[in-house]
Amino acid sequence: MLNNFVGKDIINIGDMTPDQFQYLLDLSKMLKAEKMTGVDHARFHNKNVVAHFEWESTRTRCAFETSCHDLGLGFTYLSNSHFGNKETVKDSIRVFSEMYDAIVLRAQREEAYVREVADIATIPVINACCEGDHPTQMLADALTMQELLGNLKGRKLAFVGNCATTAMWYGRLCALLGMDFYAVGPDDERYQLCDSFKENIEDLFDKWAPNNEIVLTSDKEKLKGMDVVTTECWIYQNPDVHDEDLAATGDWTSLEYSYDAWLRHSDIMEPYRVTSDLMEDYVKNPDCLVMHMLPAYHNADMKLMQKFLAEAKNERDRRILTEGICISDECFEKHASEIFREAGNRQPTIKACLAAVLGI
Repeated sequence: MLNNFVGKDIINIGDMTPDQFQYLLDLSKMLKAEKMTGVDHARFHNKNVVAHFEWESTRTRCAFETSCHDLGLGFTYLSNSHFGNKETVKDSIRVFSEMYDAIVLRAQREEAYVREVADIATIPVINACCEGDHPTQMLADALTMQELLGNLKGRKLAFVGNCATTAMWYGRLCALLGMDFYAVGPDDERYQLCDSFKENIEDLFDKWAPNNEIVLTSDKEKLKGMDVVTTECWIYQNPDVHDEDLAATGDWTSLEYSYDAWLRHSDIMEPYRVTSDLMEDYVKNPDCLVMHMLPAYHNADMKLMQKFLAEAKNERDRRILTEGICISDECFEKHASEIFREAGNRQPTIKACLAAVLGI
């Protein structure tokens, strides 16, 4: 395997060729297999990684921290620093470049910000999620699909529900893997891909998968025969559409805690919840994988959903909160094996990214 990532940034999977993407997957498989047999991966003594997260994180942080430990890397997680507050971002990044060997950045901002940081840094920057892409998550999803389905060329993946933003990440993924991509959600522009996102996916398909299909539709009948179905939360909307209701909820950073941001259009979104009924009535493939990047709000057994239940404005919202928002509890548990394999695969894929940029 030829490593083209030494000293490079990993910001968006759309920057990669299919061969480069597959290199990271093959390296992930090797590292995962070696860990299971007890091979010592501590190959990077005296090297260090710094992580700055603007978003809450469970899987991504745990995977980076444990991967660094396995690889022999020192790991600093910044939770209280001058970064961007009492010191400019540019100055902090220049400090990191003097002390560390790689930067991990999770930014609650557009991708351009991550690229600006990468331009300042003299060491590799790995995107641990921003509004533009979540490359380590897409690698974990791809690894999971290859493990469970084998060759993915010609397979069909559907993103169901709120297709405004996250669906774009999966469109890119399908282009690199040679899969057909379906975005199936409401006939409402607030929950559809904006023009620039669609163009980005179309450009990648033209380049890497010209014989594969891109289908953007509200017709659930198009789900028939899918090999993979995935979904995400209902919060974020098409950035090109101004929504007065959304503006009233406050700034974007508070959306995750706003009842209205989640459920103001539950009547529009409910038909696109991933449930066993949807799988049986529309997908009609008993071998179809159901995946979710997590966290999944599949029941009300968490503080945030309890808060929303106390604020519920109608019986429909109470039922959705109790039974599951974007994915129902019964469907989630039925497909828990692939969902938690997907979560577990965050570690070997992140380990592969770290090892690749540092020069395994």
